Amino acid sequence: MTSLRFLNGLTTIGGNIVEFTQGSSRVIMDFGVAADLTGETTESAIAAGKLPNLPDLFGDAPDAFAHEAIFISHLHIDHMGALQYLQRDIPIYLSEPSYRLYQTLIRLGIEPPVANLHPLAFETPLTIGSFTVTCFASDHDEPGAMALLVDDGEHRYAHSGDVRLNGPHRARVEHWAQVMHAAKVNVLMLEGTTFSFDTDAPVEDAAHPSAPLTEASLAEALCAHLRAALQLVVINPYQRNYERLATIQAVAAECGRTMVWEPQDAEILHTMTGVTPAAVIGDTVSLAEVAAHPEAYLMETTFAHRQWLAQLPVSEYLHSNGEPLGDYDPRFAELQDWLAAQGIPLTFLNCTGHATKADLITLANWIAPQTIVPWHSFKPEAEAAALDAATNAAIVLPERDLYYDFFPEPE
Repeated sequence: MTSLRFLNGLTTIGGNIVEFTQGSSRVIMDFGVAADLTGETTESAIAAGKLPNLPDLFGDAPDAFAHEAIFISHLHIDHMGALQYLQRDIPIYLSEPSYRLYQTLIRLGIEPPVANLHPLAFETPLTIGSFTVTCFASDHDEPGAMALLVDDGEHRYAHSGDVRLNGPHRARVEHWAQVMHAAKVNVLMLEGTTFSFDTDAPVEDAAHPSAPLTEASLAEALCAHLRAALQLVVINPYQRNYERLATIQAVAAECGRTMVWEPQDAEILHTMTGVTPAAVIGDTVSLAEVAAHPEAYLMETTFAHRQWLAQLPVSEYLHSNGEPLGDYDPRFAELQDWLAAQGIPLTFLNCTGHATKADLITLANWIAPQTIVPWHSFKPEAEAAALDAATNAAIVLPERDLYYDFFPEPE
């Protein structure tokens, strides 16, 4: 009999972690954090619910499992940020693209080293004791994202991961949904990020909500801004979406500008896509050269280097899912205030990696599971109500840190 324990992420965006156990076998899906751990000890973070209640992995408590592994759906902090606190050496599996990105982030000092990382080939079942786990290429704003299927020999459990249907890889999602439908999935754990908001897509800046963009419409909007600007255009992109980094450089060239990268993202771009960076600040181009011909460049500037802009003629600062991302991060207000003080217009070119509410319902109906667990949302009850009205599945809203046997053995 398989038991599921939901360790985090039931009423938050991110931090969702679920544990599958059967006898001496254990599989854990995702291992993120969705809260600030500054000043916390491992013990206090577990007590506060900021880290999952797994003292056998974070400390010296006995580990009862002979066969176990952690699977990471994608490399966003809210899905992998707790890995750095592990004290026990446990195998960790990621998709091959996410594995390469993780190694790159570690090499650049962006992420701390984590032991026992392994790439997992798409659609190649892996046995962990009583469980067989299969991963599928998906579509999210970290290009290595995957959906996961757990089979215990009798029942099948699906983890959607973070997912969207309006991105460049919709066919991947359609494929894994079809496979899971054919497998007659019993339980689907479905993210519900967009049900946290009144809008159809997540809002980073509640005071200035912008129309949701797709990857394609973001590229079109970027080109329009570049053609309209008379001087330097600055962009702050999300570095883990290396496909978007490549698109940004291509759009800049199309619009007659040279893309200038900060060194870290130049390395990510080249390592993950094979695209040669057009220019790198401090390496192939200087701030003085940018200042001399501002109309010729699109320049990446992160929050840490915002002071560069005080000495440059900037037409516009384009925020494109880079850090700080939204209202919940105190640096976000600091960035807005600093740009306002410099007289630099701020424009949002954000593109969500999450499905719309309607698309989540569509995905659920494609898979047609017996039971759906809504999570990864501030308002899972809203997702539950929508799913209850639009699907034939039973809807379960579990509580954190309790064990659930969806298919108990008869007495």
